Amino acid sequence: MIHYRFFRWCLYSVLVALWMMPLASSAMVFRYSNSFITLESTLFHQDKVVPSEVGISSTLTHCLMDSTYAVNVFKVDIAQLKSAEVNKKEEGYYSLWLDSLTFCGETYRNVKFVVMEMQQRFNGKVPNVVLDNSILRHRAWHIDLQRHTFTSCSPDQHYGKIRLKCSMGKGMEDGSIFLKAKVGGRKVQMLFSLNKGLHILPHGEYDLQPQTNIPCPLALATLPLYKNVTTQIGDFNFVSDYKLGFPDEGKVGTLFLDALEGKSFVLNYPKKVIEILE
Repeated sequence: MIHYRFFRWCLYSVLVALWMMPLASSAMVFRYSNSFITLESTLFHQDKVVPSEVGISSTLTHCLMDSTYAVNVFKVDIAQLKSAEVNKKEEGYYSLWLDSLTFCGETYRNVKFVVMEMQQRFNGKVPNVVLDNSILRHRAWHIDLQRHTFTSCSPDQHYGKIRLKCSMGKGMEDGSIFLKAKVGGRKVQMLFSLNKGLHILPHGEYDLQPQTNIPCPLALATLPLYKNVTTQIGDFNFVSDYKLGFPDEGKVGTLFLDALEGKSFVLNYPKKVIEILE
């Protein structure tokens, strides 16, 4: 009887280990660089093998590389690159195909980057290399905001009781993640971003009292700031601050990573769901 119980305990332990394995494989420790999660990656181009700290973005449809970085590190001749179209514009944008890159234990081949001047344009707040949805959208990712780990995991598992259903963008928004939310009692659609930042409400009228206004020097305007606003997404409830978006920013707001601060969650692109682990 003792041996039988011991056998059952061993079998149970193995099954639990196998179930947890998708969350434990290829874990990478990340850090924040300004608003970006950044991780180590290795980039391969011709005879160059370059370890690089890369940022990740769930709102971009192009991997990005700073033009000065491309010239200095990969010895790229910008004049020899073909133009790339970004937001229906080509001036200042160029296409560069890397042979491959490694990210979270996986190898991605023939990866297209849009090369552009980034550091002056974004005041040094964007990493030299940013990976986009062309890398992220084919997998599920376990992101632990307490331990600061980023892990590729199986999209076929269920990980948490709180499941936030998503919809995925197409065309120019290919791979972008959208959530239906209720903010201050009003139903809105929000774009989910893996960046940190102050959440943005779609421009419109809200039954909320702004606490103050935020100056926006580039737009020569101010934006209302709403503090401690109740927010509901499915079964997930929280309180957070929002600023109001500009009229030309469309009918979709932006929900940043701060909404899940201190939590562990799985972003499952194939299943179109965000699962919050308890």
